[in-house]
Amino acid sequence: MKRYRMSVCKGSSCRAGGSDAVHVAAREALADKGLQARCELYRGGCYGFCHMGPNVVVREDTGRKRDPLSPEDYQLMGWPGEVYYSDMTAEKMRRVVAEHIQDDVPVRELFGQPDSGDDD
Repeated sequence: MKRYRMSVCKGSSCRAGGSDAVHVAAREALADKGLQARCELYRGGCYGFCHMGPNVVVREDTGRKRDPLSPEDYQLMGWPGEVYYSDMTAEKMRRVVAEHIQDDVPVRELFGQPDSGDDD
């Protein structure tokens, strides 16, 4: 069974866009489905895609020892099993928990495209 680490951005633009509600929805959905042991939920720093927020990053937990100085809390690492979701809402977050975390099926239509060049 896969395990995950899910980060909801706490940067000012994402918070203004509703990331606090996204985080609450994630916490509640994980609890409702009994998935807290499968998914560590935390608030990450700004990933730099503010115009695409609220942003969420889900990474498969491979057992790699966590380095507290790693940039993983504020940048995409390109690791296998890493998924970036953009323009998240509470409803979309509940879907990510149900499909990606519970069923191990990332929700492709919600993937963010950080290299889209739309950096207004």
